[in-house]
Amino acid sequence: MGTPITLGIKAYDVMSPLRGGKGMEQLKSLEPQRIAAVFRPSAPVGIRWAMRLLRTVPRSRRGAARLLIRLLYSPLTAKTKILLISLVSSVTLLGLAEAGGALVSSAGTDERWALGYLFSDNAEPSGVTLFLLQDPAGLIVLAVVFVTPIFCCQQVQAIADFVRMNERNGGAERLSAEQIGRLNRLVDRTNKWFGALGRRAVSAAIMAAMAIGTTLLYVFVNTHGLMQTWNPTRLSDSVWRSEVYTGWWANRQTHPELALALCAAGTYAFYFLAKQLVMGVVFTVYLYRSEAIGFGVTPNMKFDSDGFQGLRPLRQFMLWTYGSALAHLIGLLVLFMVWLPAASWMVFIVLGVMVVDMLVIVYPSSIGYHSALAVKQAHVKLLYQTLSGEECGAAIAQVWAGPVLPVTTRKAMTGIVAYLLVPAVPALIPVLFQRL
Repeated sequence: MGTPITLGIKAYDVMSPLRGGKGMEQLKSLEPQRIAAVFRPSAPVGIRWAMRLLRTVPRSRRGAARLLIRLLYSPLTAKTKILLISLVSSVTLLGLAEAGGALVSSAGTDERWALGYLFSDNAEPSGVTLFLLQDPAGLIVLAVVFVTPIFCCQQVQAIADFVRMNERNGGAERLSAEQIGRLNRLVDRTNKWFGALGRRAVSAAIMAAMAIGTTLLYVFVNTHGLMQTWNPTRLSDSVWRSEVYTGWWANRQTHPELALALCAAGTYAFYFLAKQLVMGVVFTVYLYRSEAIGFGVTPNMKFDSDGFQGLRPLRQFMLWTYGSALAHLIGLLVLFMVWLPAASWMVFIVLGVMVVDMLVIVYPSSIGYHSALAVKQAHVKLLYQTLSGEECGAAIAQVWAGPVLPVTTRKAMTGIVAYLLVPAVPALIPVLFQRL
């Protein structure tokens, strides 16, 4: 039995949300892990052979042998698999760069770092280098590439816990049997969409499309890059970007293996990004329809178990989603402002990305805000009916002491305003730089 806590009406048991009310254990859970096999628990390989081998071990040593088998054959979590893939991929890329002499410049060479010319009066560079560790734009792009699957994984885990989170907070207590049936049918349809996104044929098609898109983007960089906007010399832009590209670590003529690795890494990131965006749209549709049925974001008005009125999983989802959008926008701006010639028309590309982000971030947040606000307003109405005087005022003040959603409105609005101002950057930077 947990410690009872009073919130202005009566004493509630800490464990009462877990023991549930009407509808508990009847609602089905969302299964976004169906979008890709990597998000599903992996079955141990060779476990039966290992257990048969264990029978040959003397009884006195079977305890230690059994523990070792459990450690070796325990299924990997989705996050562990993603982290291992990203770690191995990044180490492999660094190894290829070191083997090809494109990791860092060698001592005693006459070639000069491309960004070093930004602060030099040398008008006729004899040699320009842009090795991997000398390419801040490349490092940022690669960082975004390898964290993209991690963002997707965190969102998968948060969406999978959405239904159970609201159940724990009492969101199913007032649902009728008819509403529960409608919600379960909605969950079944949503899970079918997740499953369709995770089919092998669909995944192969997405992978092929992303590979083609990444290759075309690399060809575009090969044709129009690199660093034309940042030309500090008297050389023409075409000559300058050709000089920089010649010394670039991913030059397909001098370092074909790194060019291939860059395209493979881009395909890997865009694959997860595509699935992440489609998953976000599917979840947005579910959130809209479930809220209409009467099962939206439900803060726990009986007991604040985690400092966010039971909405800590939602907080994690929002923070990871906002972080993902910001990281991808930074990667996009770096690509178009440093690698490629910055131009005013790039604003429309950034705006297109922002429209998609608004669809899968701001709109779901708005739905969640209004549903959580309705729960709080209903609780305040109940306080007015059951309490009076100072006790009522104190209880109501306690209800509104925290934000409606588990992320403060001021910080969210500051982030949204800054995010809306970002499209002006690609248009302003070239103008400012050229006037320095």
